[in-house]
Amino acid sequence: MSTSALSSQLIPTLEKHFGYTSFRKNQREIIETILAGQDTLVLMPTGGGKSLCYQIPAILLEGLTVVVSPLISLMKDQVDALRLNGIKAAYLNSSLKPEEQQQVFHQLRQQELKLLYLAPERLIDAENRFVIFLKSINTSLLAIDEAHCISQWGHDFRPEYRMLADIRKALNNVPTVALTATADPLTQQDILDKLQLREPNVFVSSFNRENIYYRVAPKRQSYAQLLDFLTERRDQSGIIYVLSRASTEDLADRLTQDGFMAKPYHAKLSNEVKETHQDEFLKDEVPIIVATVAFGMGIDKSNVRFVVHMDLPKNIEGYYQETGRAGRDGLPSDALLFYSYADVIKLQGFVEVEGNDEQSRVLREKLQQMAIYADLRTCRRKFLLNYFGEEAPDYCGDCDVCRNDYKTFDGTIIAQKALSAVARLGERFGGGYVIDFLRGSKSEKIWQEHKQLKTYGAGADISKKDWHRYLNDLLRLNYLQKSDDKFPTLQLTEQSWSVLKGQEKVMLVEISEPPTITIKSSAKPIEDSLFQQLKLLRRRLAQDEDVPAYLIFSDATLQELATYLPTQPEDLPHISGFGEVKINKYGSAFLDEINQYCTENDLDSRMSQLRRRSRKKQRSKPKSDTKQQTYDYYQQGKTIAEIAQVRGLSTTTISSHLAHFVQDGSLDVTELVDSATITKIENTIYVHGDRALKPLKDALDDNITYDEIRLVIAHLRR
Repeated sequence: MSTSALSSQLIPTLEKHFGYTSFRKNQREIIETILAGQDTLVLMPTGGGKSLCYQIPAILLEGLTVVVSPLISLMKDQVDALRLNGIKAAYLNSSLKPEEQQQVFHQLRQQELKLLYLAPERLIDAENRFVIFLKSINTSLLAIDEAHCISQWGHDFRPEYRMLADIRKALNNVPTVALTATADPLTQQDILDKLQLREPNVFVSSFNRENIYYRVAPKRQSYAQLLDFLTERRDQSGIIYVLSRASTEDLADRLTQDGFMAKPYHAKLSNEVKETHQDEFLKDEVPIIVATVAFGMGIDKSNVRFVVHMDLPKNIEGYYQETGRAGRDGLPSDALLFYSYADVIKLQGFVEVEGNDEQSRVLREKLQQMAIYADLRTCRRKFLLNYFGEEAPDYCGDCDVCRNDYKTFDGTIIAQKALSAVARLGERFGGGYVIDFLRGSKSEKIWQEHKQLKTYGAGADISKKDWHRYLNDLLRLNYLQKSDDKFPTLQLTEQSWSVLKGQEKVMLVEISEPPTITIKSSAKPIEDSLFQQLKLLRRRLAQDEDVPAYLIFSDATLQELATYLPTQPEDLPHISGFGEVKINKYGSAFLDEINQYCTENDLDSRMSQLRRRSRKKQRSKPKSDTKQQTYDYYQQGKTIAEIAQVRGLSTTTISSHLAHFVQDGSLDVTELVDSATITKIENTIYVHGDRALKPLKDALDDNITYDEIRLVIAHLRR
């Protein structure tokens, strides 16, 4: 099939399997590039829809798509989600029993699979046996997820990823797409170099996670602050990151004793315990995981509402990826970091790479950038976006700095004292020494000759903590810079001299304590009680399928249901996440729940609001192909049951298609339902109304079907 023919199938495939009517941002351009057989690098924020960029090509291309993925949990989640959407996928890893692995190989030989998920180690063996096997079964695409793992500059370097360039060559340079959520420009170039991509197309989406509210709080009484934060979010799911393994267990125990259900997760726990805790979290049985960074890479749980860092991360990339595990469904979510400069000192030893001075230097600089972020008095979102090379306005309105609206003052004298101290000390000392010098410390660590300098003690009226903040402001404003040494020293910049000469005014931020934590909570759906009922229904369905609840539907989908109250099958395609497969599988259960709620609370459907919102878009779209196919079969003389069998759909779906044509006047209802039945249904509708099907079914003869009721309602609405 030609590229243009494949391109014409993009929206129908998206609607059928994923329940969306349009692509996000540059997803379509990425997919069309992949379908054209070009190598591609995709940088897209966590929750931005990276997986769809290779999953849709996998469905449309002939042959198999191999997905290299670093963690078992990611593979299982992705495969479970694909299967629920009617896509044939599997994974091969150590969690499978030998007979299960043999079943996967059988499916591969029979060409029954569209996607196969693997860890990189699975591809690597001395004789290339597995690669030879893949060549024999027509591998059409190689997708490398978490591609930053290939770079030594990335925050999660994995040596085995370095072998992937050789694997590509062994697979006859199969078209390759590399995907990551976090890579600064240095790491991006390293990915391209190490994978040896051929004339790659590079797509960099905005790194802005608009739904995440960023907040940094001082690390004083942090546990008490954490309890206040969690108390406001008792019905929400979240991840709390700590620095050490022991801290995960201690904090989880304390939280449990204080009434919050929490489980620890770290690398030294047994595989069985780790899998149990992760599974409980994914299935909403445990709302809080306390973890080291060993937890979370590739976690697709869409309804994580908050991420808390009790300790400072080692770099912006790690922080950005970890906070990005909140709000993958697009709903408002929170990122809270507790910060103390003591964390920076503690972490300095962790970023040293023995025998590699250059890598150590880069990692030290990344740690300093993380410290600067934590000390910011300007927009945090702007800092994050600028770090990844993206422009951003000075004010986002949705981080603690922007909301606090910090005031500035003329701090030129303070700046001159600091810059003069750095100059007189020969630019040879770090911030701690400079502060002690300015404050006139009597400590023996202050050199005797320095105590004779004019600037010694010039800042004795300012506390050590406040001097620390002022120095950070001067660094942020580029009046100071830090050296690249193992123990960075403060240095002057070109801008420093105009301040020292009195030619430039310096505006510093007024020192004030950050406000108490008042982070906005997630927006509530219009019918909150129904939202909770739908979550319970989703959980029951997920237990039956033995998958995490969010794989059935995201919170965002449930909120749409609870907001617009769809009551008919023809309403469901307008709700995000309801593709053809899931309408057939779960549609009736959710409609019954909503209809019952509407009846009990005397509510009408609000679908007209949703339709009005998207009417302009709908006008530009051709009539649904799937409904037209049903109509064409009916015109050929086939019954509802026969059409359902031919199309592989339920009779409920087929009758809802025909109801559409009854309502628009293309079909006469008497062709589908006999007159006596129509009269009975009409009389019952006059008594009970047409908002809910179940009360009508209960009041009618047992031999009258839901399909007939649905068709008569469409006739009356006509």
